[in-house]
Amino acid sequence: MDKIKKNKMWLTVVGFGIVIVIILSLILLNQNKAKPESETTSFQSSVKASSSSQKNQDEENKKRYAKEAAKMKGHVLCTGIDDLYYTTWSKNDFRNWANNYNSLSKEQKTNASSNFGTSNTRSNNSMDTETLDVRARNILNDDFKSLGYFETVKDFNKAYPRIDPSNLQ
Repeated sequence: MDKIKKNKMWLTVVGFGIVIVIILSLILLNQNKAKPESETTSFQSSVKASSSSQKNQDEENKKRYAKEAAKMKGHVLCTGIDDLYYTTWSKNDFRNWANNYNSLSKEQKTNASSNFGTSNTRSNNSMDTETLDVRARNILNDDFKSLGYFETVKDFNKAYPRIDPSNLQ
């Protein structure tokens, strides 16, 4: 009798073990099916659609900005992505300023400042005259591109087609 009880208990333990292994195997199979790899094609197509939509929007914006820029008049001074200004100065005004600036003494240069025909003033300080020195050097070398000067809003738009010209100050 003891032997039969031991065999029944052994069979019960083995039976439960087999059932647990089967359940765990089924859970593992379900997890494998739910992995992101199985959804990759859907995810990739979603990313492609979003990317395509963004490209279309960018292209539409570029066209709209180009039309706006063609209608706008004035010179542009771009000293940074957030520093976009209309300037009343022409290239000759910049050249005259550079010549006058270079004729200043070292002491006068430390107190020099200019707004370059915009609403923003650039200034040197007692420790550093590099701010205006570099601009004067670029102007006298006819390097208006590094200065960020554009003869027309249309020229500015060609260089920066993704920037809305209505953001000019």
